[in-house]
Amino acid sequence: MPFAKAGQEMEALLGVHVSRSTAWRHCLSVGEASLQIQDEQAHPLSVLPEEPASAKLVMSTDGAFVPLQHGQWSEVKLVAIAQVEARQDQAHQVGLSYFARMQEAPRFAELASSEIRRRGVERAEQVAAIQDGAEWVQGFVRSHRRDALRILDFAHAAQRIHAIAEVARSLGQSLEEGWVEVQCHELKMRGPHGVLQRLKELYERSGKPAEMREDLHYFRKREEQMDYPTYQQQGWPIGSGVVESGNKVVMQARMKGPGMHWKESHVNPLLVLRTSLCNDRWQEMWQGQEQRRHTQHQKQRLQRQQERTRKRQAREQLLRSLVLPPPPPDPVPAQKGLKGRTEAQKRWGRNVIRSSPSSLGSAKQ
Repeated sequence: MPFAKAGQEMEALLGVHVSRSTAWRHCLSVGEASLQIQDEQAHPLSVLPEEPASAKLVMSTDGAFVPLQHGQWSEVKLVAIAQVEARQDQAHQVGLSYFARMQEAPRFAELASSEIRRRGVERAEQVAAIQDGAEWVQGFVRSHRRDALRILDFAHAAQRIHAIAEVARSLGQSLEEGWVEVQCHELKMRGPHGVLQRLKELYERSGKPAEMREDLHYFRKREEQMDYPTYQQQGWPIGSGVVESGNKVVMQARMKGPGMHWKESHVNPLLVLRTSLCNDRWQEMWQGQEQRRHTQHQKQRLQRQQERTRKRQAREQLLRSLVLPPPPPDPVPAQKGLKGRTEAQKRWGRNVIRSSPSSLGSAKQ
C-alpha cells in the first residue's frame, strides 16, 4: 500500500492523522533496523530459529527488475523455499518462505544463508533446485546444497522450443500445426533425447542460423536437468512457479506501481519488510527491531553521559588550576645514616669519638 494511502486508512479507521512523509520515515527506520539484524543473522555463528528438517525441500531462485530513480533499473534476486507433499499423485509445494535482496550474486548467496539455515536446506533429506538455468543460479545452488537435484524449469524449456520453431518458420521451414505442442508433450512425458534430435535436424535444415544455435547450446548444456518423467515419478514438481509468483508478491506488488521510482539505498529495507510480511514473521521482525533500537538508544545515552562527565571534569580541573595556589613541592626524603666520617668530623679535620651510654659508663670506672 502506498504511504499516502496508508495514512488515509489510519485516519479513517483510527482517527489518527499520519502524513505521507511521516509514514515513509517510520517505515524506512524500521526497515533499516531489521536489515541490520538480517545481515547479522547471515553469519555462520549467529543464533536464529531453525525449523525441523524436512524430508523434501524445493528451492527456486530468480531475479526481477525494480525501477530506480533517474530512469535506472536494478535486479532484485529472490529465493523461494517450500516443502514438497504428495497429494493425489501430484507434488504440492507448501510452507513457502522468501528471501529477497538487491545485491550481486555472490553477496546475495552469502546473505541468503540465514533463510537457508532457518528452513533446514542443509539438513533436509532431499533437496531439488528448480531453476531457469542461469549461471549465477547454478553457483547459488552449489554454495548451499551441492548435492541438490537440478531441474530445469519446464516452462523455460518450452519457451526455447517455441523460439526455435519461430526462427525456423521465419526462414521458410514448414512445420505442421501443433508441432511445438507435440515436442513439449514428448519432452515432459519421455524426456529430452528425441526432442533434442529433432531440434538439431531442424537447425541443420534451416542453414544453422545463430539464433537457433544459442538455444540448442542451451539445451545440450542442460540435458541432464530435463529428465522430467523421472522427476515426476520421484514426486518432484517440474516448474518454478513458486519463485515467479514470489517476485510478484514480494517485490512487484509494492515496488512496481504506476510512477514508482526508488532510491537505491531504500530498496533493501523495504524488501526486508515485504519478506517479513509474506513469511508471516511480522511480529518477530517488529520485536527484533524494537529491541535493537532500544539497545542502540541506551548505548547512545551512555556515550552522551560519559562525554558530559568528561567535559565537566575538564572544566573543574581548569578552574582548580586558576583559583587554588599551586601545591607545595614534595618534601625531600631524609637521608639514611652513612658509614664513615660524619660532616662535623670532615669540617674539623679530626676524629670525634661518638659517645654512647656503654662507652661513658666504662670511662667513669
